[in-house]
This record gives sequence, structure tokens and C-alpha cells, in this order.
Amino acid sequence: MGSLRTAGTARCLALPESSSTYLLQELKMIWDEVGQEENERERILEELEQECQEVYRRKVNSANMLRIQLHQALAESEAEFTNLLLSLGERSFPGQPEKMNGTLKEQLNSITPALQEMQMKKEARLKQFTEVQTEVQRIASEIAGRSENEVVTVNEDDLSLKKLEEHQSELQRLKREKVHRNRKLVLQPSCSSHMPTIFYFLSG
Repeated sequence: MGSLRTAGTARCLALPESSSTYLLQELKMIWDEVGQEENERERILEELEQECQEVYRRKVNSANMLRIQLHQALAESEAEFTNLLLSLGERSFPGQPEKMNGTLKEQLNSITPALQEMQMKKEARLKQFTEVQTEVQRIASEIAGRSENEVVTVNEDDLSLKKLEEHQSELQRLKREKVHRNRKLVLQPSCSSHMPTIFYFLSG
């Protein structure tokens, strides 16, 4: 029974096997020299086996937790990448991995550069939208005679080039309207100053 227990414990501690086997043999020699009772040997070997299993279990749990975290990180990265494509109105991206292969770490490493580039592209596009919409709001307020401008809120769900062009077109329209209104304001005093002369000639 003791030899079976020793063999089982040796297999449990086989990292590396030669070291664990040597230590168990040394322990047996000490027990033989001391005169350790058989039931006490069984108890100690059983404790060693349980401790060994606990160590393995902790390592397995730690590895499984890492796997769960990588799966979650990969899923979040893929979801964010898809949302960025939709937000920017693009069907694909040159740096987008066509097919995810390899280990979880390799897959995560393959999508990370493309994701970071898409995030920078979104920030640049968001800046364009903010600048154009702020200018639209400013000119619209001037035309309407409002002194205070409302806070510009950009819809980050639609940062497509088509939507940006719509805002740019609106900006150009407002600029033309502003120029037209300014011309009318300049001409009105001039016309008013000539009205008495016109009335004089008409009445004469």
C-alpha cells in the first residue's frame, strides 16, 4: 500500500519527475532510519498528494481565468471594431484581419493595431464634425440675432463622410445667407439717404 501511495504521489509531483522521485526516496530513507510508523507515513503522503492537487488546481484556475479574460478582451475588441466601422460609415478597413487564426493572444495582437488606428480615425473625424457644427451653430445664431450659442452635440453613431458633407453643405449655405444679409444691410442706408431727393423730383 505504501509503495502504491509513494508511486501515486511521485506522479503527482512529477515536475520534474526525477526531482520529486528523488525527494520521496530521500524521505523514505529518513523514515526508515527514524522508524516512522506506517500509518504516519500514509498520512503524510496523503497530505502531500492533497497539497499537490491544490497547487495544480490553483494553477488551472489561474490559467482558466486568463483564458476567460482573453476571450472577453477579444470579443470586446471585435465588437468595438465593428461599431467603429458602422459609425464611420465604412464597410471594411485595410488593416482589418480577414480571418482570426492562432491562439487567443495571437488573435488579440492581430486586431489591436487595426483597432487603435480606427480609434484615431474616429477621433480625427469627430474633431472635423465638432469644428463644422460649431461654425454652423455660430453663423446660425448670428443670422437669428442670438448672442448665445448652444452647446454643440455630435452624434457619434453617424460620423460618415456623407453626414460630414451634409454639415459642410449647410455651413456653405449659411455663409452665403450671411453675406446676402450683410449686403442688404449695407445697401439699406444708401437707399434711405436718396429717398428725399427722389420724393423732391417726384413732387416737382
